[in-house]
Amino acid sequence: MKFSLTSLGECLARYTSIRHYRVALSGGLDSTVLLHAMAALRNRGVDWSLSAVHVHHGLHEDADDWLQFCQELCMQLHIPCDIIRVDARPVSGASPEATARELRYEAMADLTGEGHALLTAHHQDDQAETLLLQLMRGSGLPGLAAMPLQMAFAAGVLLRPLLDYRREDLREYALQQQLDWVEDSSNDDTRYDRNFMRHEILPELAGRWPGIVASLCRTSMHMTEAIQLLDERAAEDLQQVVSAESAIIDIDALVSISTARQRNLLRYWLRSLDLAVPSHAQMQHVFSDIIHAAAGTDPCVKWPGVELHAYRRQLYAFRSMIPFNSDSHINWDLRTQLSIHGSGTLTASPVQGRGLSAALLGQKDLYVGFRKGGERVRPARRGHEHELKKLFQEAAIPPWQRERTPILFQGGRIVAVAGLCECEPFQAGVGEQGLLLHWDTQYD
Repeated sequence: MKFSLTSLGECLARYTSIRHYRVALSGGLDSTVLLHAMAALRNRGVDWSLSAVHVHHGLHEDADDWLQFCQELCMQLHIPCDIIRVDARPVSGASPEATARELRYEAMADLTGEGHALLTAHHQDDQAETLLLQLMRGSGLPGLAAMPLQMAFAAGVLLRPLLDYRREDLREYALQQQLDWVEDSSNDDTRYDRNFMRHEILPELAGRWPGIVASLCRTSMHMTEAIQLLDERAAEDLQQVVSAESAIIDIDALVSISTARQRNLLRYWLRSLDLAVPSHAQMQHVFSDIIHAAAGTDPCVKWPGVELHAYRRQLYAFRSMIPFNSDSHINWDLRTQLSIHGSGTLTASPVQGRGLSAALLGQKDLYVGFRKGGERVRPARRGHEHELKKLFQEAAIPPWQRERTPILFQGGRIVAVAGLCECEPFQAGVGEQGLLLHWDTQYD
């Protein structure tokens, strides 16, 4: 499809709720063409406003020159331009390209409000290169799927209005309009995978199959449709395996469906929780170490940012728990909210005829500590002491929560165990003013 202002305008006409477009401007050919075309559309009279954003990574020796080019281009086109500086130096072992990309989108998300659209200049050749790169990495369907034209982004949307066009179409427009743009010398360095794919592999493939780019993009679209169908199947399966709490899966129900559906369901479930999906090897551990674990065990599988735990044949997933100091003692007089790093927040709210005695409010010898092992408590209205361990088991509190459960003490005596029980003789009497402890867990 030949690139033109008319076709770009028709694409944008679908988005009647967008009141402001912001072009991600690097200064290269693609984003320069997009910005120039958007400015031309704006000058025809539209009901939306336009700006640009340039992210200065500081990684290239010409980065300052690129920034200056973008500022001057925007001045010529009478377009406001936000400049964002980020430190994109990757940590050891991380991909420089991935690090820069993640930081770039994080920075631009802060500018994308409701009714705003961030425009990026991805085109058909980018789609084709991405598919081939993902194939080389052994990616699953999500990695092989096409970049979508539209997706939710921050409080607004991210749009890629050039996806129907080839890089050569954009170059033709730029030459016709006598545009200048910057050339990143690193784009010719074939030590980078994408550049190798762009300069070495795709030209070879195109020499044999001239329509290869369009074919690869079509394949990615087929992958996208397949993902939609698999997600529909996973959503149906999830309803059959979730327990009373929607974020917890019943393992016995899970294993009643085929292994392929189990894997599909688990990936869908993790994505729905906004958690990273495991690699193929990590998924193998999920099955061998958790799904098919021996009865009576409480296994765990972790990968960066995620923990999967099983307890009583229930599967839990959450963000990795941050380090936690179980030896800490924290003074607390029950008057304010208490935030406990790695555990959660405690509050005491007034209640009538239950909870802790309101006489405890403001007393100076109260403090919060944590389980060491061997504690015994005397729960209110149960008549005798119990091992805390047995009470946790009775309440089906998972093991990883127990050491992080706050315990309220007074002078070394256990007053209450958050979320579990109040202890004698600290409970409120019938008809008396009481205090109810609320504990909101926060492990990440």
